[in-house]
Amino acid sequence: MLVLVTAAAAQEQELPPGAKLKVLDIVFKVEDFGGQVLDLQVKETDTEIRIELAADVLFDFDQATLLPKAEITLNKAASFIRERADGVVQIEGHTDAKGDDAYNQRLSERRAESVRHWFTRHPLHNVRFSSRGFGETRPVAPNTKDGGVDDPEGRQKNRRVEIVIRKRV
Repeated sequence: MLVLVTAAAAQEQELPPGAKLKVLDIVFKVEDFGGQVLDLQVKETDTEIRIELAADVLFDFDQATLLPKAEITLNKAASFIRERADGVVQIEGHTDAKGDDAYNQRLSERRAESVRHWFTRHPLHNVRFSSRGFGETRPVAPNTKDGGVDDPEGRQKNRRVEIVIRKRV
């Protein structure tokens, strides 16, 4: 008998009589996403859960008005928040390093506020939202390659909105 479960689920579940637990590393090669941007990623630590939303999925370049297609991604995030959050959820806006620091700061604030406003129109019980912009001060990837050459892929990763759920300790 073969039963597939995640490692975390295996620790929580009782195995059927006679079944043995074997953890397998599943490795696969990603052939091609054709430049597709993932709409959201979830990262969890001991103290927080961070939902990273790609700005290119939410907004047009250099804009803070949510695109109609953002609704799908924000609904996914809302489902996750509904299951895991209680209290204040922080929405953080980030930009790449192209352009003026002060302009990027304002753009990141406006983008975070747009996402916060979306959530206030789609209320979640026991959750309040606050927003804050960080401009280009917290990159997750280099904006330039060695020698100062522009890195469009790095800049794309830096244009994001993060939803931060603090865990109770």
